[in-house]
Amino acid sequence: MSAMPNTAILASAGSGKTFALTNRVVALLASGAEPERIVALTFTRKAAGEFFDEILKKLARAAGDPKAAATLAAMIGQPTLGPADFLRLLRRVIDAMPRLNLGTLDSFFARIARNFPLELGLGGELEILHEHAAQRERRRVLRTLFTAAGEPDAAQKEFIEAFKRATFGVEEKGLAERLERYLTEYGGVYLAAPTPAVWGNEERIWPEGQSPVRGKPSVADAVEELKRQIKASGAALRETQRARLEAALADAAEWRPGAPLGTALEDLLKKLVAQLSELRAGRGQLTIERVKFSPDPTFAKALVALAEALIAAELRRRLETTKGLFALLRTYEQRYHDAVRRNGRMTFADVERLLRPDAGGPLLASGEDVAERRLAIDWRLDAQFDHWLLDEFQDTSHGQWLVLRNLIDEVVQDPEGARSFFYVGDVKQAIYAWREGDSRLFREILQHYNQTNPAAIEEEELNASWRSGPAVIATVNRVFGADAALAQVVSGSAVEAWAREWREHTAAKPDLGGLVAVRWADDEEGRFAETLRILQETDALARGLTVAVLVEKNETGSALADYLRRHGRLPAVAESDLAVCTDNPFTAALLAMIRAAAHPGDTLAWEHVRMTPLGSVLAESGMATREALSRRLLREIHADGFAATLERWAKAAAARLDPADDFSRLRGRQLVEAARDFDELASRDVTEFLQYAERTKVRDADTAAVVRVLTIHKAKGLGFDLVILPDLEGAVGGRRSSLAVQKAEDRSVSWILELPNKVFAESDPVLTAYKREADAQSDYESLCKWYVAMTRAKRAMYLVVQRMKPDSNKRGFPWLLQ
Repeated sequence: MSAMPNTAILASAGSGKTFALTNRVVALLASGAEPERIVALTFTRKAAGEFFDEILKKLARAAGDPKAAATLAAMIGQPTLGPADFLRLLRRVIDAMPRLNLGTLDSFFARIARNFPLELGLGGELEILHEHAAQRERRRVLRTLFTAAGEPDAAQKEFIEAFKRATFGVEEKGLAERLERYLTEYGGVYLAAPTPAVWGNEERIWPEGQSPVRGKPSVADAVEELKRQIKASGAALRETQRARLEAALADAAEWRPGAPLGTALEDLLKKLVAQLSELRAGRGQLTIERVKFSPDPTFAKALVALAEALIAAELRRRLETTKGLFALLRTYEQRYHDAVRRNGRMTFADVERLLRPDAGGPLLASGEDVAERRLAIDWRLDAQFDHWLLDEFQDTSHGQWLVLRNLIDEVVQDPEGARSFFYVGDVKQAIYAWREGDSRLFREILQHYNQTNPAAIEEEELNASWRSGPAVIATVNRVFGADAALAQVVSGSAVEAWAREWREHTAAKPDLGGLVAVRWADDEEGRFAETLRILQETDALARGLTVAVLVEKNETGSALADYLRRHGRLPAVAESDLAVCTDNPFTAALLAMIRAAAHPGDTLAWEHVRMTPLGSVLAESGMATREALSRRLLREIHADGFAATLERWAKAAAARLDPADDFSRLRGRQLVEAARDFDELASRDVTEFLQYAERTKVRDADTAAVVRVLTIHKAKGLGFDLVILPDLEGAVGGRRSSLAVQKAEDRSVSWILELPNKVFAESDPVLTAYKREADAQSDYESLCKWYVAMTRAKRAMYLVVQRMKPDSNKRGFPWLLQ
């Protein structure tokens, strides 16, 4: 076959990324590549399905229309191809469908694990655990750690002791909720760094001689010394200043590490931290009660001692709780690994780690040849595949890349040039850093391969938007090309990183009409009202336009959709990935019916049902009492399953709904679909089903007949005729974790520490540097998020924001519009 160049494409929003990918596949096929030897991977099943559909459509159009054939042939650089050639390629693809490798990264990794079970240590068939099943397994393992027939075993004792250390000094109710949060938020961190050497290790965090916790006085001693200095200060201190300092010392005497600082103590510590270097040198000034005070060297030394004592006590506590957290996670993960993973039940994240024996996490196989067996898998995969296409590369994690790296190496360095590597992405849309997406990979891989061979990978750019009209693109250029304005909103390093990647956009459809407008509102209620006003003014739904309202959080989306339905009678659907029973009374009543049947003593559930139209339906069917409901409904569930039972009663109750209430009927159908999925688990456990239903996530189908309210993360990859952005003010900073995870250049973990409160973190140069770097990354992600939001609009975009005063200390999107 003809050689295809290795290519990296930086594709801006709406610039035809899918078009470029599908053209590449068609070009490979036309050059003689076997369909099953092409691997094309993306991140969602929806994107993978659209990718495959577009390939078939292109080939079908070219096979049936000479003009379309000529156009496609020119695009792929083979102008001699005609309809008969494309018909032949279409037949080849259809015949190879069972063997195609077009899908998601997760599914491809799972296929590898299923194809090489013995090499990876799988004793049986691999079962992928999705959210509900994974949560069920977590809780089952936790029960074994808390349930003891007699004296707790060693693992149980270790787990309980570790939990005490991890929560040292914290008084909080809700043991189960706290444990669940630890496992959800930090389980992946442990599996990435399962060695105690990096958890709360003072020597790793602070270079030799810089530890803020060694050789420091106790808080009690520092308090007593400062009391003596205050007493000896005489007229140097005013009475109001003396009283303020004594109040701070009273707070310090009562304070315990991990607890909030008293108001007076926190105010003093902030001032001391800001002046520490000066005070250590016997200089410095403190403003106390609005009057400056210059302590003498002895007084300054006492002030420094108090600050250092407080900081050391708090950081010692954080070191200890970090070690406790590690011990907690290790004990749990060891039990979970033996009870779940070793039996072949894994999440997609587990599968990825299984394919990376260098990751340090628990493996199913053991022995010195584990790495060799993993390498043997790569050799066999390398013999199967010649061409690799990776989509949305800015969202690829470093771990995912490591799984593929050996295979890509062989392709890029193929001496005959008969194989190829193609990846596409946009580092301006890197909004998934919180789930390990690593946008730095895009440039690093290009530089890695091209440093020895400058022509190894060709770089291309796509900056013409085929989605948005000139009005939208002009606004995007004005906002995101204005470095000075951006610098008012985010950190300088984030602006510099953004400027390196920014290119002026153009509209590929100059005749596409459009409008961009800014509307001002005073508060959230005003933004909701303005959103409704825009929808009524434009009458977009009646005109057949697709409409999206983009918000920051799921909760805001749900509230806004409810507002539009109640106040505007608009068919608004929140695509916030919320459970189907939480945003409407219809499914809530159906689940209350199930709960009341399983638990006849649950008066709240029974009265809930009776207050709804479902109550009268049940009464008319002979279930006017709790006992009758329990007997009949549980019998139906046992015989027919949850889906058939719910479908039967949902249809009966839907007849009593308002004829215009399509939303409730939609949610009813979605609940039945969730029940159908649950029935596949072959369980008739009512409690488990209720938990499953309450956690089931739904997304609504694309339609021009509804207003879709969704988060910016969920909007990525979509486009709408009209977009309203009512929720961008103050949106600086991405998702934060209370656990600081410092990584080296090779992405290995250097150290981990539970972060102290702001005043303590800012007292230490190491933690300050970590926070600065994390803030810059968070700021860059905010720019990416705003960019994603604004580039969803095809024709019209409305920004609904609060006007900020020039002296406001808030930072947010409105500053870019001043």
